[in-house]
Amino acid sequence: MTQPTLTQQVNAVLATLTSDIKNHKLEIPSPPDLLIKLREVAANGNSTIDDIVAVVKHDPHISGRLIKVANCALFGARQHVTSVKAAVSRLGLSKVQNLIIGLTIAQSMMQAKTLGLKDYFETIWQQSNRVAAISSVLALRKTKIDPEKALLAGMVHNIGTLPLVLRLHRIPELQNNQKVLQMVADVVIPKLYASAGQLVMKSWNFPTEITNIALSHRESQREAGNEINLDDIVLIAHRLSKLTDYTKINGDDSSLLSIPAFMLFWNDQEHAEEELISFHEEIDQMMQIMSN
Repeated sequence: MTQPTLTQQVNAVLATLTSDIKNHKLEIPSPPDLLIKLREVAANGNSTIDDIVAVVKHDPHISGRLIKVANCALFGARQHVTSVKAAVSRLGLSKVQNLIIGLTIAQSMMQAKTLGLKDYFETIWQQSNRVAAISSVLALRKTKIDPEKALLAGMVHNIGTLPLVLRLHRIPELQNNQKVLQMVADVVIPKLYASAGQLVMKSWNFPTEITNIALSHRESQREAGNEINLDDIVLIAHRLSKLTDYTKINGDDSSLLSIPAFMLFWNDQEHAEEELISFHEEIDQMMQIMSN
């Protein structure tokens, strides 16, 4: 029996996963336990800071990173805090909720490395981290949108990659050929991760404003409004994240200058590069916090 060509295998997988997404049959991972517990506490109108702290303390890694965020200059840190309670008190309950969700999802993505696609998933995670960091700084420096909301939006913009990677790894024909698995992933995931991301975020009960990011971060030529919104922030952050050096636009992605939303942030390339250089330290600091 003749073996299918690589093109045939890619097309078959693409057709299967497209159908799964369209018919809501794609298996969606369960949300992280910490996310579920945090939402339960937040839904209780009588919850206090101590209730939030009690939930977060169950995860030392998230606790540590939350304290790092609270001590970050980006979030207005003046005095150094050393406890989760002090961090929550400084940031406030609503900000903390978005931050913890973002940090929890980041942690889940780091832990979801799949045999055969480990390097691929690492690349996706690093992109997610980069977009989240740039988004948070753009929100703070260019808008009145909460930077922790932008951080969360940037973190989940490509979350649809997660169920697709897990699904590809379960296809019997691909399990014994890592090279073909990688090639299939390179073609299929960029085509489908946005639609899959919407399914994940709806399943995890994210608000519409966040769920829309799954698709809107790729709609570069959509008409811009009068003010920068969350979709614009993640769109620009996503495009900047693809540059070798996001402080140098020319030559790497000059088409970025033609995006309607770009003009909401900067008048021209020179203005953009000047400000991005000034944001560089804050963006790098946020990336380190999200990674460690």
